[in-house]
Amino acid sequence: MKQAVLYARVSSKEQEQSGFSIPAQIKLLKEYACKNGVKIVAEFIEAETAKKAGRKQFNEMIKFLKKNKSTRAILVEKTDRLYRNLKDYIILDEIDGLEIHFVKEGNILSESSKSQDKFMHGIRVLMAKQYIDNLSEEIKKGLYEKAEQGFCPTKAPFGYKNLVQKDGKRIIIVDEETAPFIKQVYELYASGKYSYETTSKVLVKQGFLPNNKPCTHKVVERILNNPFYIGMFKYKGNIYENGQHEPIITPELYFTVQKRLRLKSQPKPQLNNFAYAGLIRCAKCGCSVTAERKRGAHNSGEYIYYHCTGRKGGDCKQNVREEAIEKTFEEDVIKYIDLSAIEIKEIIEMAKDMLKMKSEYTNFTAEQLEQKIKLYRNRLNNLYTDRADGAISDEVFYSKNNEWQDELENALTEYEIVNKHDRTFMSSVEKVLELCKMLHRDYLHRSSHEKAEMMKMLCQNLFLDGKKLVIVLNPPFDSLIKWQKSKKVETVGQCQNLLQQFIKDFSNPQIAEVITLIDIFKKVA
Repeated sequence: MKQAVLYARVSSKEQEQSGFSIPAQIKLLKEYACKNGVKIVAEFIEAETAKKAGRKQFNEMIKFLKKNKSTRAILVEKTDRLYRNLKDYIILDEIDGLEIHFVKEGNILSESSKSQDKFMHGIRVLMAKQYIDNLSEEIKKGLYEKAEQGFCPTKAPFGYKNLVQKDGKRIIIVDEETAPFIKQVYELYASGKYSYETTSKVLVKQGFLPNNKPCTHKVVERILNNPFYIGMFKYKGNIYENGQHEPIITPELYFTVQKRLRLKSQPKPQLNNFAYAGLIRCAKCGCSVTAERKRGAHNSGEYIYYHCTGRKGGDCKQNVREEAIEKTFEEDVIKYIDLSAIEIKEIIEMAKDMLKMKSEYTNFTAEQLEQKIKLYRNRLNNLYTDRADGAISDEVFYSKNNEWQDELENALTEYEIVNKHDRTFMSSVEKVLELCKMLHRDYLHRSSHEKAEMMKMLCQNLFLDGKKLVIVLNPPFDSLIKWQKSKKVETVGQCQNLLQQFIKDFSNPQIAEVITLIDIFKKVA
């Protein structure tokens, strides 16, 4: 009795559902063997996609045939079940005395086959090759289309997980266990106190184990450079901004981190851990300001002095004590930003009045949008009813449904933007005022390092000009100080104008980053 091996393979779920399942192939081949007096001595089942030669079961079959000279036949359903490329064909052609039974095609290929049969078989091999190439193109096309629709076609990064729904649709959802670690990575780095290395060490202590391994600085680097966490994603060199997955962090926090990443070097732990080293720059040459410990006159104790590094060769030898830096910041900034309950109430009332005046237009727009939303919802409801009653054709239904769904979605998006601005505006005002409440007393009780964090939050830039600290504030704090100072020298009308400018600053795009820094300060300072 002739001995043979059985080989069956599927390359996708679609093939299984189309009648190419492994059980169906095995049944067909065994019935053929029984009918034709062939003994199956080994079975090789390949249930995986495999474009390239080197499939595990295919290789095992080749080894078996080379080792067992008495077995010189392969039973397979058809050509494209056996070959996926020309290399497979060559490998099998080199085995002496081999015959291949293509059961479904009704062909047997062997060394004694006619040249015409071999020629036709070669054509089928090329067709199998063309099939896989076409399949590959269709898969790539499908993946690109998926990306265009906002669905990332690759594996979800840390903080998310891939999920297959009951209908077979693959989606990416937030991993509630690891997402908080991702947010913590961004918050730590955005604070300016942590490098990749120190951030990873904190995460290890917190128990963050990506791929069941301790978090490393490389993992931190990948996380901080991945826009996936704000609802975007990268695929094949392109960035898609319409990601359908839920963001873990805010765009403001992400771009705050990106600004820090663009610096020439990462934050480095100072040997002596000076609070303001690296935070202030020299006003004359632009070099960083560093610090050192010195003993005071007449052994009056040890003090920390800050001075220019002088790396650009400038004559910037002036130095200033740490206490003087803190005192200047207190006198020039903190005292003016510290607000009483009466001042806070006055600012909130004016902010609400300004928002109310501004909202006269936006409220009118919101009403128009509400009417538009209601209109298209009614149209769609009626459209579904008309289709169910047979009053309209499928062609009309799909045409109008697509048109009105687009109009509805656009109106909903515009409505959300109009309403979100007002909520964001007042939320920003309240967060800044909460920070300013009793700020002076809070400042006095803070350590030098915490005072440095306050400076980062309030200031755009800090310069040391000789012994003088030059402070450039972030909006809206610069306007707030101008308003406070104006109370002593300006008229009531001029003071009101400056207060209005302070409130207007909350519409500045930069305010989003300031609010993010305030949130981080509350958590890590």
